[in-house]
Amino acid sequence: MDIIKDFDKIIPDKRIAVLVGKEFDVSLISTRMALKQVIFRDNALRMNGEQAFRKAVEIVAEICGQPKNNASGILSKFLNLFKPKITAKWLFDNTNYEQLTAFMDFVLEPLIEKAESKDEKKK
Repeated sequence: MDIIKDFDKIIPDKRIAVLVGKEFDVSLISTRMALKQVIFRDNALRMNGEQAFRKAVEIVAEICGQPKNNASGILSKFLNLFKPKITAKWLFDNTNYEQLTAFMDFVLEPLIEKAESKDEKKK
């Protein structure tokens, strides 16, 4: 008997974050970024507060990448290729603390929920 499981059908919910007038599709978090978050989570207690916060912002910036282009058409899709990615510096310069922490919570929510549910299962 053959068993076939199609993992291409596992599609996360659409998650769009809007910050400073820019939209970011944070629906898909790559395995590489999830691993970075796990490593950060394991090492965060050894960092001082500033180091931990800066590293968390860097991870969120990398997850977000380029702002989403809402316009359709070939020209706007082409121009989107050259749109710069956001950086931790951009996030620090263009947000206030409350915006940034809420944005980070939203972006990292799927990873944090999974980590917390695994921790609860271990207990």
